[in-house]
Amino acid sequence: MEAKFGKILHLGIVVRDLKRAVEIYENELGIGPWEVEDPRPFFADKRVNDGCGLNIHTAICRSGGYEIELVMPVGPGIYQDWLDQRGPGLHHIKLETKESYGEIVRMGERVAADSHYLDVCWPDGKPLVSYISMLEETGLILEYGPEQSGQCAEENA
Repeated sequence: MEAKFGKILHLGIVVRDLKRAVEIYENELGIGPWEVEDPRPFFADKRVNDGCGLNIHTAICRSGGYEIELVMPVGPGIYQDWLDQRGPGLHHIKLETKESYGEIVRMGERVAADSHYLDVCWPDGKPLVSYISMLEETGLILEYGPEQSGQCAEENA
């Protein structure tokens, strides 16, 4: 079987205190620099699952051909639910792939019927980012990135 996924491109980690986490990564682990931002204005007009917006602050380190994203929830949503239920830690992984959006969604559905965990779409319906959860089956939430084509789930069904 030909590999559908390749190298790790991105790790998403949920934290309680973004400032403190960045300080530890920089000062203790020597990982940085970090771009700290409030992405809520960017996501304000994007369709996120059944509504609009995303209640998070982020810090991103781009180094060595991959990204580490620290995500701190600042309101209700999937990240706050994660933090409440599981505590801080690794949330999602983005792997290199040439698979289409639809192929990724169908693969997730074959593995876990309720795999479609998050969809963030541009106002025109094009996917910006999606998470496919195979957490129970593989311990993995897979991020699908914006460079592939397709329509978001409700328009791809």
